[in-house]
Amino acid sequence: MGEILATLPVEWRTWGILIVFGLPLAIIIAGELLHYLQKRDSEFTSIVYNIRNILLPNLALYLILSKIIKLGSDSLLLKISATSFWLVLIYSSLKFVNTVVFSEVLPENVRSRIPKLLVDFTRTFLILLGAAIIASTVWGADLGRLLAALGVGSVVLGLALQDVLGGLFSGLALLSSKPFSVGDWIQIGEVTGQVKNIDWRAVTLEDFNEDTIIVPNAVIAKERFKNYSRPTPIHREEVGFDISFDDAPTKVKQVLLETAYDTKGILREPAPHVALISYDEFSIHYKIRYFINDYSKVAAIHNDFISKVWYANKRYGITFPTRAHEVFNFDGLAMQEQPASAKEIKQLLKESQILSVSNEELLELSNQCKIEEFGVGECILKRGVLTDYIYLITEGIAREYVGNKNGFILHEKHLRSGDIFGLISLVRQEPSIVTVCALSDIKVITIKIEAMQKILQHNPEVAQNLENMANQHESKVSKSIFSHKSKDSETLSLPL
Repeated sequence: MGEILATLPVEWRTWGILIVFGLPLAIIIAGELLHYLQKRDSEFTSIVYNIRNILLPNLALYLILSKIIKLGSDSLLLKISATSFWLVLIYSSLKFVNTVVFSEVLPENVRSRIPKLLVDFTRTFLILLGAAIIASTVWGADLGRLLAALGVGSVVLGLALQDVLGGLFSGLALLSSKPFSVGDWIQIGEVTGQVKNIDWRAVTLEDFNEDTIIVPNAVIAKERFKNYSRPTPIHREEVGFDISFDDAPTKVKQVLLETAYDTKGILREPAPHVALISYDEFSIHYKIRYFINDYSKVAAIHNDFISKVWYANKRYGITFPTRAHEVFNFDGLAMQEQPASAKEIKQLLKESQILSVSNEELLELSNQCKIEEFGVGECILKRGVLTDYIYLITEGIAREYVGNKNGFILHEKHLRSGDIFGLISLVRQEPSIVTVCALSDIKVITIKIEAMQKILQHNPEVAQNLENMANQHESKVSKSIFSHKSKDSETLSLPL
């Protein structure tokens, strides 16, 4: 065997040893790697499969034809073999790029923000690079002359495809400058939406109606646009209100700020701010500026806030002035809604059967009560707050609950017409142990604790009855909280 090898040319011995020993070893290593990836169901399995079963055999055939048999560079068989090798190599490279970008190799937040334009550009670059290598090294094409020959044609083609090429280069500019990314909320002209995709031709947006909007890159390059997600997701909104001259600015500002703080989604830091803008002909114009950190909810937060302003203004007696040119026709009695009279409140208190006192005392108490309206989601009573009122529901449903700092509900109960709450502050002068919020539009009678205490001084049986109600309520709430905490402790003590 050694004598036979000694008689062969040195080049034959070198390439022969490489082909006989090196390529089988490479195939064995690729096979072991393929087996390892198949067991883990990896996305790279198909790439290694192509390398082992197609790329390496093509390489072996090319080396045999060119180094052992020594076919000339003009041999058609050698050119076909080399072309096949390069095509498989380019195909494997493209699959590798796709796998890295779209598989779980990269974190989800990174994958979602890779523009499709970058992926398409990388694919095109690899294909053109491979084509250039095949044309020049395998088939002997003169790329310089080929480019010169295509010069005139490329000018004509460029004029015909100027819009397409304009979009392509605008897309490349967007990719390089990165003014926005996939997932950002942007406004282009009159269009507002979330960026879903960026490719070589256009940017795909999804608006608040979940409709898809395609904006060409060439249009974006010429337009000014806003990015609501950068440099931070915090965004400021402004809402204007026209309020009557009869309402003091300090009171109006306080009510608007309290309403903003009670609206879910409005940030406490940066804090909302109310400004008096101008004195108009029939009203005072105010603007409240508040901040949010999720632009996708901007419309929902705006709707929630201005709805709560109506209820808050009505409770505090703040009025929205009507326009001077409006004409109201009255037929006999005024058709405007009148506030509930003391007699109406007295009748409601009497029907509740909670206060068994004389008619005179009930009427006296009713003079210091009022009916207030609360909208869905508004909190009437908050845990830990010492209230000046007790409340009697006359219409609607409210939710009484206690939650912990993690948002887990420890106690929950629905309150309906005839239910009373806030008794702890009445009988013990202590803060509320529950939070009560409206589940529907509701009406409540607000009873001043100071006025109620005067009534109870002359009616010890009623006082005792209300105290028993407060004690029973506190006991039920405490048991519910203790029960949930015990369950949590048992859950935490279980072995993992």
